[in-house]
Amino acid sequence: MIKMTLQPIFSYKILLKSLFSESNNKERILLKSGRIAFSYIISNILNKGPINNIILPNLICDEMIAVTKKYKIKTLYYNIDNKLDYDMHEIEHLAQKDSNIIVFVNYFGFKTHHTNTKIFKDNYIIEDNAHVLGDFSKKFSSNYADYSFSSLRKLIPVLSGSEIYSKHNDLKSQKSFRYPDFGEIKYSLRGLKKSRRGTSNMGHSLYDDDDFNLSFVDFISKTIIQKYHFLHNDICSRRRSNFKFWENYLSGKNVNFMKSIDTDSDICPYAFPCYVNSIKDQQKWIKWGLTKNITIISWPKYHQDTIKHIPNNFLSKILLFPVNHQFDLNKIIS
Repeated sequence: MIKMTLQPIFSYKILLKSLFSESNNKERILLKSGRIAFSYIISNILNKGPINNIILPNLICDEMIAVTKKYKIKTLYYNIDNKLDYDMHEIEHLAQKDSNIIVFVNYFGFKTHHTNTKIFKDNYIIEDNAHVLGDFSKKFSSNYADYSFSSLRKLIPVLSGSEIYSKHNDLKSQKSFRYPDFGEIKYSLRGLKKSRRGTSNMGHSLYDDDDFNLSFVDFISKTIIQKYHFLHNDICSRRRSNFKFWENYLSGKNVNFMKSIDTDSDICPYAFPCYVNSIKDQQKWIKWGLTKNITIISWPKYHQDTIKHIPNNFLSKILLFPVNHQFDLNKIIS
C-alpha cells in the first residue's frame, strides 16, 4: 500500500492528460516555491523604501525567518493561541510606528477574516496562503492584503509552484522555462514506492540549496497548473471527509483539537491540526502512523531565533494528521 502523505503524490497520469488539454488561459505569476515567493515580495517592498519591522506570528516555520534574516529586517512576533487565533490589539501595539510588514497566515486552510483597521493602511500586509487550495477557475487574489502567495505542491500533485498576487500589480510576470531539479525529480518518484520508511521531511526544504534567488516554476508543473482541470469541489469534499474521520477517530484519545470545519462549508483543509500534552505523546502518534503507513508529523520546524518567543505550551506539541484527497481514510483504518 502506498504511504498516505500530507502532500499529494505526483501523478504522471495527470501530467499526460495535461499535455493533451487546453490551457485555462489564466495569467498567473508562478514561482518555484512559497519561500521564494515570500522573498520576492519582501524584495519588492524594500525597493519602495525603508521598513521598520516585519511582524510575524510566533507559530511560523524556519524558512520564513531565513528570508527575513537574509534582508536583515528586525522581526517582531505576535502570539497565536490554541485555536490558531490572535489578538489584533497586540499586533496594533507592535505596529505603533508605521511602515512595517505584517504577515497573516491562513493555517491549514482556515482563512482569517479581518475588519479594516489603521494598520491595514499604514503598513504592508502579506497573506500567507501556503495551506490554502485556491479555485483554479478563479483569479488568485486577496480580500485585504497588499500581497499574497500560495504553495501549490502542498495541495495538488505538482513538483513546484507558488502563485503570487499584488493589489498594486507591481509584481511582474516573466516568460520562463526551467527543468525540474534533482530534488523535484526525486520527489516525483516517491509515489512509485509501495511503502516508505522513516519520518516525514515536512517542514524541511526538499531543495539542497539555501538560496532565495528568484526562480520560477518548473515546466512540468506549469503545464499541469495551466492545463489540467482540477475539480475543486471534489478535492475539498474528500479532504473534508478525511478531516471528519480524524475528528471522530481521535475523539477521547487525549488529543486536543484546534479547528473544526462544521461552521464553514467553504474550508478545504490542508491537514488535521491538533496538539498533545507531551513530547512523548507526540512521538507515540508519529510511530503509530508508521505502523499504519500514514505520515503524521510534528509541526513546524522552528528557527532558532523564534524558539525564545515560543512559550512552553501547545506550540511545541502540534501534530498534523494527513487529509490528502488521494486517499480515503475510511478504507485505510477500520
